[in-house]
Amino acid sequence: MLAALLDLDDALTSQRRLRQAVTSVGGKLVDGRDLGPALRLWSRPPAMQQLRERVQQYLPATLGPALVFSGSGDFHHITAILLERALAASGEAAVTVLHFDNHPDWVKFGPGAHCGSWVGKAARLPGVARVITIGVCSADLGDAKQADLQPVLDGLVEIYPYRSDFPAVALWTCNPGARSIEGLGEAEFTDFLPQRIETGAVYITIDKDVLRPEDAGTNWDQGRTSLDLLQALLARALRGRRLIGADVVGDWSKPIYGGGFLSKALKWGEAMLDQPWRAPSAEQRLLNETVNLALLDHLQAVAQ
Repeated sequence: MLAALLDLDDALTSQRRLRQAVTSVGGKLVDGRDLGPALRLWSRPPAMQQLRERVQQYLPATLGPALVFSGSGDFHHITAILLERALAASGEAAVTVLHFDNHPDWVKFGPGAHCGSWVGKAARLPGVARVITIGVCSADLGDAKQADLQPVLDGLVEIYPYRSDFPAVALWTCNPGARSIEGLGEAEFTDFLPQRIETGAVYITIDKDVLRPEDAGTNWDQGRTSLDLLQALLARALRGRRLIGADVVGDWSKPIYGGGFLSKALKWGEAMLDQPWRAPSAEQRLLNETVNLALLDHLQAVAQ
């Protein structure tokens, strides 16, 4: 599987070991920092189209499956573009998307895309059989007023939070049987997850805010999943299945917002409301490169 760094901010530029690991195996370095400020947090269709063209130019589908590291979780909405690429490269008729995240990313937003809104679009792409979201601890799950619930009601999206203390109605709405990782236990959930994957092909997207603070430092509030559990879930879910592509976000970076004055002000205001006011510690941020290297090795090893 091809490895690539898509630089949209400065989160990955200082990760020298990761960059060396990617380039040493013929991986790609794609500079998209000129697009990053307009894409960050949310973006309008022209900016998304510019990124799509950049990906088509430097990571064409003809190169085959790719594992793409893209920096901050503020860019998680670009997963929809990377998923489109993976579907084109694979030729698979049916694919399951495994989405590891501390947030459901299911809000309604338009026109354009928001880092918390991409799941509904991904679930509706031709060839996507189901999006399975894993590890949510965020209170977003208990407040569905802004959620795009139709894909959930249609069985195109299932959400398995880590926490078991969400209101029962939220758990019943999100998945069959109101199951959570905490409720089942980590070992039992690791065995249960493959039962919900009904396709032979899988795409994986990871936001490292799903990880506990001991394992990563991000721009968002974080969950309770350990790196060991994440790796166990990946290995078990991919056993006997083909990985057609993957992307990883969740590295901390100092936000730089693009667009006009109003756009910048709106993004700044939203970040103040939704994100922690304090940056993760330097020690937490240093963990991000270690986790990226671990995920690079692990996904390369388990990919078929």
